[in-house]
Amino acid sequence: MSVDMNLLKQLREATFAPLKDCKDALVEANGDLQQAKEILKEKWILKAGKKSERETNEWIVKVVNKNGKIAWIKLLCETDFVAKNEWFIQLCDDLLDKVLAENVFFLSKQDAPTNLSELLDKLVKEAVWTIWENMQLDDIILTNENGFVYNHPGNKVASIVFFEWPDSDVAKELALQVAAMNPSYLDFDSVPSDIVSQMEAQFRQEILDSWKPENMVDQILKWKLSKALAEDVLLEQEYIRDGSKKVKSIVPDWFTVKSFIRLAVK
Repeated sequence: MSVDMNLLKQLREATFAPLKDCKDALVEANGDLQQAKEILKEKWILKAGKKSERETNEWIVKVVNKNGKIAWIKLLCETDFVAKNEWFIQLCDDLLDKVLAENVFFLSKQDAPTNLSELLDKLVKEAVWTIWENMQLDDIILTNENGFVYNHPGNKVASIVFFEWPDSDVAKELALQVAAMNPSYLDFDSVPSDIVSQMEAQFRQEILDSWKPENMVDQILKWKLSKALAEDVLLEQEYIRDGSKKVKSIVPDWFTVKSFIRLAVK
């Protein structure tokens, strides 16, 4: 039986199933598009167990600030083809709407209300057959803290900067910096003491081994430690718009940065 190429194209665009599977489904359905979709769905259900074991190496992350709430979602899939598809991006937006409807706040999927987690997982499982590949809800966040959100083009990286003073221009610059440079700590005081101690011990030994004058050891140690940590400390990083400045130079004294989150998939 010959297959109508227009129907084949429609079925492929609607289900993302392999072309051969689409053609076989149309033949079995005698050219009935809706029946062909049901046939593909039944076939996918039989294969779902195996597909759930396949690696999800592509993703999108999105964050929104709406009605005093900040919500973030990380959705995984197998291929870049699906990650860039409008249907997949819309699914992410639909899931975000469900998160924003909650009034219980949390900073990880593990801490989310059980009913919300179960609802989102159910919606993802129902949607999986449509894209014909494995898909996973990796993480979600919902908070009512004051913050500025930034979504980098491509939906691979996003960031949130939490602050106290209502100046979104400064917060925006910090959010761009976080997304671009991936710092781990806000300032030197935020670096865990055990990491600092370990680095100090390593650098001190290196300085002593180089036979530097004893009265210069502490000064050199301080310089080496500051330089090593600067790349990982937000306020000490080079400002992305002007490498001659540090990020802290664009933050006024009256502006308080509380914390930040960089959203991506490792």
